[in-house]
Amino acid sequence: MSDYKVVRTFHPVGQGGFYSERHNNFNIVYDCGAIPVSDAKPVVQAAFSKTEDIDVLFISHFDYDHVSAISTLQKNVRNIKQVVLPLLDEGHKNLLININRALSQNIIKLISNPQLFFGKNTDIIYVRPADNERKFSEENTENERFYDLRETPFYKDKESGRIEVDSGSVLSFGGIFRWVFVPYNYLNKVRSSQLINELSKAKFNVRLLTSDSFFSLKNITTPSKRRALKQVYSRIDGNVNENSMLVYSGPEKVNEDCCLCDECYDDCSFHRYFFHKAGCIYTGDCDLNKVNLGAIYSNFILNIGIVQIPHHGSKHNFFFNSLRQFWPDVTCPVSFGTKNKHGHPSAQVINELSQHGFRPLLINEKSDSEFVQNIQIWSKEAKRIQRKVGSF
Repeated sequence: MSDYKVVRTFHPVGQGGFYSERHNNFNIVYDCGAIPVSDAKPVVQAAFSKTEDIDVLFISHFDYDHVSAISTLQKNVRNIKQVVLPLLDEGHKNLLININRALSQNIIKLISNPQLFFGKNTDIIYVRPADNERKFSEENTENERFYDLRETPFYKDKESGRIEVDSGSVLSFGGIFRWVFVPYNYLNKVRSSQLINELSKAKFNVRLLTSDSFFSLKNITTPSKRRALKQVYSRIDGNVNENSMLVYSGPEKVNEDCCLCDECYDDCSFHRYFFHKAGCIYTGDCDLNKVNLGAIYSNFILNIGIVQIPHHGSKHNFFFNSLRQFWPDVTCPVSFGTKNKHGHPSAQVINELSQHGFRPLLINEKSDSEFVQNIQIWSKEAKRIQRKVGSF
């Protein structure tokens, strides 16, 4: 008898990201988009039906290739109940709005007013940027904030009226077996400064780009100015976001009463290993040169069997030491489009992962590259009772 089932899917959308988890009666999506969006639309349409809800949509950041198919997802499900996304400061939000408008990328409404974009039946939960790499160790777990996703709204910020949570907050939906989601909004000021330097060199007014969300509407209108902005965007590999929200999805803690194998005997040698590997870290486009995953998610290291490699396997976002603590037996999906112009994924990244005992898994726009992980968690006591009854 199975107590808990999760179907985790890395969908084949090409140069983008679309990942989902179907829990017993709870649906999760992390990112939903691709460039071109036509690669993602049929995949998104097939993933869920119009009679289903998305209980939580996590948005890692606002690059077009990670959010371009969210409208398609909205149209093809009954409702998106909750959206968890990184909280942006106004300057960066204005900059993203101006850049996306000038590049004719139709995600401005999503960036500027997520509540208006999703509608009144969706709760928007903002994750505050982390001040530093906070460690989630056993000694401070009791001090972390726990939130039940079935009991929103959470605490609202007194000044903004928004629902806000700290990076590292533990989101759960209850039940006998607690599966948790731990978002971490990393703020990369270096990425922002690189973009600002490039914009300044190209003679764009950075002060107005960050203070006036309508600046591009009035001032970046000619083909030559749009081309100049596209060149800036291309030089930094489309990686303009300061914020990228990681999410751990997996068991809250090691539970000796449960395992992922069907052979739940007292002397079973596999239950500890299998249970520990049910967790996953989704990384969006974070920069592993700046983010130490092992430090951030130290309390979950033994649970993690999957780590998504960020930014389509770009060598500029990769630093192996960020993953070193997760070895061995970790699978590393890399999402990319076979026709991308950036050389993703980097052979250097794939080789380094392989040489250190990790298992890179390439997910592109081809349907046979889809990766589906079926997780069944069994109660050892229930299996003992089942075997005892069956023996009479």
